[in-house]
Amino acid sequence: MLREMLEQYKRTGRWVRSAIYLRKSRAEEHMSLEEILSRHLSDLKEYAEKYGFLVEDADIYKEVVSGESLFSRPEMLRLMEAVSAGKYEAVLCMDMQRLGRGGMYDQGFILDTFKASETLIVTPERIYDLTKEMDEEAAEMQTFLSRSEYRMITKRLRRGTLHSVKNGAYMANAPFGYRKVRVNKIPTLEIIPEEAECVRQIYQLYADGNGCTKIEQAINAMGFHGRRGSRFNRNTIRTILDNPVYIGKVRWDKTSTVKVGIGADRHKKVVYNSSDKVRIIDGHHPAIINQELWDTVQARRKSRYFYVDNKHVASPLASLVHCSKCGHLMNMQGKNKGVPYLLCPTKGCSAGAKFEFVEQAVLRQLGILASNLEIEVAQAAPPDVSQLQSILSRMHGQLVKLEDRRNRLYSLLEDGTYTRALFSERMQLLSQEEETLKKAISETESSIHLELSRNKEKQLYQLKTVLEHYQSSSLSGRKDLLQSIISDIQYTKEKKTKPADFALSIKLKDFI
Repeated sequence: MLREMLEQYKRTGRWVRSAIYLRKSRAEEHMSLEEILSRHLSDLKEYAEKYGFLVEDADIYKEVVSGESLFSRPEMLRLMEAVSAGKYEAVLCMDMQRLGRGGMYDQGFILDTFKASETLIVTPERIYDLTKEMDEEAAEMQTFLSRSEYRMITKRLRRGTLHSVKNGAYMANAPFGYRKVRVNKIPTLEIIPEEAECVRQIYQLYADGNGCTKIEQAINAMGFHGRRGSRFNRNTIRTILDNPVYIGKVRWDKTSTVKVGIGADRHKKVVYNSSDKVRIIDGHHPAIINQELWDTVQARRKSRYFYVDNKHVASPLASLVHCSKCGHLMNMQGKNKGVPYLLCPTKGCSAGAKFEFVEQAVLRQLGILASNLEIEVAQAAPPDVSQLQSILSRMHGQLVKLEDRRNRLYSLLEDGTYTRALFSERMQLLSQEEETLKKAISETESSIHLELSRNKEKQLYQLKTVLEHYQSSSLSGRKDLLQSIISDIQYTKEKKTKPADFALSIKLKDFI
């Protein structure tokens, strides 16, 4: 709607269909999320009641997760979808920066969505009608300033954190064996005696020649358990054996966070830094084990395990094979004199198998899939989506009827037939019905798109390329080839079965 229509609505008594978006800002970190959102909701509801903005309970979007990027905020994405569909005439928020102060792409997407749908942005200080040049410039300036402020705050926080770490402070969550304390206002660690004893046992058992599986069994049998009563597993043991905090050190910059992807696919990814970038600093906290025991353990670990870093690939099947029973990724480990095995990290789950056997089985199955796909391509007919399109057409017709019902509800409210309470009740039911219908429409459209976009010829071509070049490729090249065609591999193997007696279910990627 346009700003001029507000005065007309006030004269006729017509309410403005609106939503409220709530989000905590960095400046309010000293207060709880519930306290902030509750206070803001109360203020905005009071404002809406005073100035004629109608907001139903279903139209309140509470962002409970923190995220700089638009695509890491699910409630904001829901709101953008509703705004784009013309569901609201106005959106109320405490200030412009609540909507987003991410990158230029995010800011542009949000403002363009409001402008295209002619939806007002309403704050207690100002109403923004982005179809007006002056308001659009003001909104752009506000988002630019909030983005600059955010960058400065983030930069200062990083500088302060790094300065503290260089002085031996411990800034991360306390690892097993320690609790967080402050000594002379510096965050550091103090030993938890019962947990520290468990850590010493783990290091000594490993130095004595035991593997992580045997240590896991021994530690659990001794009655030790994790912070929440959980049992130890191989991954927990390995994490403890790898952490220099237990010799009084602080490790920093082990990982970095990078942004990958575009638009809705954009997300943060954690990558491991090379060893020359990792900082190991003397901490203020006491050590649990001595340097000699640490050196013994690290020397033995390097001779037994396959490490993955940013420059080297340990397994061409990395991130592809999942245990069909528990869903966890299978891990490659060196056992039986360094022979690599593929193992499930969950105790008592699928039995492990030699990595070589699994790799060969994957290639055999890819060959079978290629043969079957070749037959399908030769006999291919255009996919039949007529039934799905018929269903979609009926649902769109139903959506039009719901909009007619919505307009009738407003008419009944304006002429006094409906009280506001009855109107709100009927409107809430209609909104729920509309939301369910839109979700069904979206799912049906996705199904049609998937059926029409599948290109089995491209899929077959890529599959043949993988099989043709796999054996002559490097380890990292083999990984890239498999990930170019395979979406997921489900692995199943029962206990006490033959070495190669396992089952694989391979799901190929779709090509458009």
